[in-house]
Amino acid sequence: MDRRSFLGAAGTAGLTALFGTGVAAGEANYTREEYRVESFDGVEIPAVLFVPDGGADATLLATHGWGGSKESVEGYAPLAADNGYALVVWDQRGFGESTAEVGLSGPKEVADVSALIDFVAADDRIESPDGPRIGMLGASYAGGIQLNAAAVDDRIDALVPVIPWHDLAFSLVPNGVPKLGWTSLLYGSGIAASRGLSGPDPENLRRGVSPRLHELYAKTTARNRLPPEGESFLSVRSTVAKADRIDTPALVVQGWPDTLFTPNEGRRIVRDLRADGVDSRLVLFDGGHTLTETPAPEEQVAEIEAMAIEWFDRHLRDGDADIAPLTYWDVQNGEFREADGFPPSDATVVEPTLADLEGEGTSVVANSGAPTSTSHFSPENTDAAPVSVATFDLEVGSDLEVLGVPELSLSVTPLGARAFLFGKAYHVADGEATLINNQVAPVAIEGTPGESRRVEFELVGFQRQFSAGDTLRVALASTDAGFASARRGAGAAVDHAGSTLSLPVVGGRGGGGGGSGSGDVSVSREADGSVLTGGAHTRQELTVDGGPTFVRDRTPEGWVVAAANRPYTRTAPPETEENYVEFRGAVEDDTPGYIARAPSGVDETGLYTFGPVEVSDGGEEWTALEGTDTTVLLVGADA
Repeated sequence: MDRRSFLGAAGTAGLTALFGTGVAAGEANYTREEYRVESFDGVEIPAVLFVPDGGADATLLATHGWGGSKESVEGYAPLAADNGYALVVWDQRGFGESTAEVGLSGPKEVADVSALIDFVAADDRIESPDGPRIGMLGASYAGGIQLNAAAVDDRIDALVPVIPWHDLAFSLVPNGVPKLGWTSLLYGSGIAASRGLSGPDPENLRRGVSPRLHELYAKTTARNRLPPEGESFLSVRSTVAKADRIDTPALVVQGWPDTLFTPNEGRRIVRDLRADGVDSRLVLFDGGHTLTETPAPEEQVAEIEAMAIEWFDRHLRDGDADIAPLTYWDVQNGEFREADGFPPSDATVVEPTLADLEGEGTSVVANSGAPTSTSHFSPENTDAAPVSVATFDLEVGSDLEVLGVPELSLSVTPLGARAFLFGKAYHVADGEATLINNQVAPVAIEGTPGESRRVEFELVGFQRQFSAGDTLRVALASTDAGFASARRGAGAAVDHAGSTLSLPVVGGRGGGGGGSGSGDVSVSREADGSVLTGGAHTRQELTVDGGPTFVRDRTPEGWVVAAANRPYTRTAPPETEENYVEFRGAVEDDTPGYIARAPSGVDETGLYTFGPVEVSDGGEEWTALEGTDTTVLLVGADA
């Protein structure tokens, strides 16, 4: 199996590859045996069992994506065997060689997993002193079935769901807006692939997938919203309704540009499992369900393969797993990085109002009816009609990184019975605006026309490094080509002063797990606010534990150090590459601090980062300390 075919096995067009034979594949020998395993209701599950020569002490269960078949994941066998695992791959109901009915990871598909575990437990070549040791892996449809099955069968010991869903209702109709592009693609491909293409007939078209799917698709399309019975049908098949029943450790792999199951869904799965004390980690890579992105590079494939095997070894064999709470692919630098959360615990959340960005007033976003805004179904992103989009620009005053899920709280007045808004984040650099990860977040606005109401929703989470002089642009459009359009609303009016953007920010050199240093020195920071008006002052107080050590802090360009609680030297280019306030003499268990004055002028509005703090043994060679930066929002004002 080609290394790039793993996510392709999810059965949906445009999936980038991730996980297959990989670097772990070697010389292990194994047997391949075909079976038809009887499930609870007499339905036979077409399956293939791979057993390494000499037997195995644990088994991995893997299946295919929506519309796929077990053949697409047979290439997992070398990876499993090389690491001493048996492997079972199978056709889910209605797909491949199965003659049953597709139920969308429903109770019957879950019961099939339990039948396969019974089958493995009866094979004396796969032995463990405390019963069968079971891990599950797979992408998309094969990711969702893992979480659903783990909520029912406690014999499952470890999960590696790749690009799964947290809540199918949110995935397909996020915040009340039908995701028409993906829904239609999945609906059509599911019908075409169910019960195989070799003998399509009217009965297969009608009953290859559950009649409930036909009904829900028809009603959602006709009504432009998900009907109540759709909420319950999809909830039963989602982690959101059963997370408190899942106690199986999960390494969740989600894709930055995945526009079907966005990074927010992986974050929610991990959050819910951790809330109940379940060991769970999040990996974010540059791939997933996408029709606009380049396939994942080799560096990601090898690293994620290694993490998956490490995860199984830890939870199936009591090994070690040194995997961070968050591992994420830095697209701009082409490397994996780690943090203690999404966002990291040391992130600064800045909350400008839209008036801070564009001034007082109201933006009217007119509904153009036909889509004039494109995002995740087009590599050429555009907002073609100015009247149907409002933009808000946040200038970046010093290098920084956004890592997490931004949120919008809008004071909005619908101009009809129902309006849609589509929130997007752009990175503007050198005059070119790039829609970050081709992502868009919709929200339906309902209520009495002409009456203001509050609407709160998440943008799609992302990681992005911004250089001084760049702009973070938030756009609110009335349409998007990947979604249904509002049919009765004329649009919406957004009040700038009453609307807020929440943005998680870490320093330009990345976030970390808190203050740390070289040797026995650690430094933390306390600041007196994250939003300032031009010309105001901010207090930066550092706490040094250990030492003695020399200490300096990086200050934003244009800011003036007005005072400090101990002697200091102020240096700036060309004397030094950056702006520093450096305290004279070594510090030991002390709290050096200073007051900085913000630049004035309306053109100074933007984000500015202090830090990271740097320490030195002798005042010549300096070490930057991760987690010691903080970002403030300056709202420019006339002097």
